Amino acid sequence: MKNIIYSIYIKNNEPNLSEKHLFTKTQLEKHFDRLINVKKEYAKHCNAKFILYENDTQYQKFRKKYEGLEFDVINLYKIHLWERLGKEYDNVLYLDLDVIPNTTDNFFETFDMNKICVYAPNATIETWSQKDQKNYKKGKVDFETIISHKDKYNEYVKAMCKKAMLATDNKFNTDYLIANTAILGANSNAISKLKFTDRLRDMIHTLNKSKEEKLFGEAISKLFFANNEIFFHYLLDKDNIDWFNLPKDWHTYLMKKDKITSDLKSVKMIHLINKRFEELWSILCN
Repeated sequence: MKNIIYSIYIKNNEPNLSEKHLFTKTQLEKHFDRLINVKKEYAKHCNAKFILYENDTQYQKFRKKYEGLEFDVINLYKIHLWERLGKEYDNVLYLDLDVIPNTTDNFFETFDMNKICVYAPNATIETWSQKDQKNYKKGKVDFETIISHKDKYNEYVKAMCKKAMLATDNKFNTDYLIANTAILGANSNAISKLKFTDRLRDMIHTLNKSKEEKLFGEAISKLFFANNEIFFHYLLDKDNIDWFNLPKDWHTYLMKKDKITSDLKSVKMIHLINKRFEELWSILCN
């Protein structure tokens, strides 16, 4: 069996970066070697080749092809590579650069590669803050007001966008699951069923239609945008593609306010969205 694990690193050279994006850039540069080495070591445990894709001529050619679209090109590129590698290898595993494998267990042997393996949280209103939930249920604040304080990357907003797109295809009563594509595994047959890149323009059309229809109101519809995770899960649901929701210990992600504690020692895959790598290394090394 030919296995491959890959990641992507495209340095952010935009001028005048926000404090958040500057911190991300600095942290990734500072911890780059360790982030790559830990993935190379994990690939050995999986009998897999490891490849890091960077800002080369292949990426530049791809970027030019899609730069006219309202889309995060890097996140489209990772799905494009996943589909392309699926034609060359038996099993493919993608890991975001800020994902840290913390296990010797072989991903390809642990899970059924005949299914697309991805962690998808159930982003219902239960993911809102306790304050928002309480005020909304008591009628102290309306839906539009709560949504006006959320950004387009909020998991609930993304789940609602997926549902709105499915509704334009006459698929109603759908769930709130929304894939987090920072960790993405499957075999070549499972990958071939998605056809994400080929259907991108059709999905953008469906997205725009759902924004115009405003099924869930104007406040939230204004936040809908072309996002790889929304589109990815839209296709899973639209075509009833067989997939497996990874257990949380195989994709535990930490946001800005999350604490980095010794509990992470037992986690298999750590997705450090907050980029506080120094804290994590100190925990894992003790």
